[in-house]
Amino acid sequence: MTRTDLKQILITIAICGITVAFILINNQRINKKIAVVDAIKLFNSFKMKQELESQSGGLLSALGRQADSLKSDLAAKSKVKDFPKAELEKLYVQFRSAQEQLEQTYQQTNQGINEEVWKRLNPMIDEYGKENGFRLIIGANGMGSVLYNDDYYDRTKEVIDFVNKKYEQGN
Repeated sequence: MTRTDLKQILITIAICGITVAFILINNQRINKKIAVVDAIKLFNSFKMKQELESQSGGLLSALGRQADSLKSDLAAKSKVKDFPKAELEKLYVQFRSAQEQLEQTYQQTNQGINEEVWKRLNPMIDEYGKENGFRLIIGANGMGSVLYNDDYYDRTKEVIDFVNKKYEQGN
């Protein structure tokens, strides 16, 4: 084998290597894995959210019953002819206060649950994406920038199963 033949073989191998590298890089670029997840369905199906809502439900129910009781009392006493107006006004102030406390507690509880759940969900979604080789996971709910996606990209059920399993394992 001559020196020229050896150079020819090395050039051929180098060209083949560059071609293979180009094909692999291009293939990697073409095969970007994308998933779409219904963010609302994921959020509402997350067991942690359901547990937190269940825990706060007792307090909200008690406040609701208190407001309803005051409302019924106010309605009944307002029908009595000679019932003192000052007493009615006092009852109305109590009712409004109970109703405002219920609304405020509901909003604070809801905001706290939302923050806590997303703080827990986001790292789990990241982990799911990394474990399954996704380059991009898009949250969709039909009200934002993703108005339609083919079922091929929808991974909502898989992500729900993944995050609930992780949550149950204590992660």
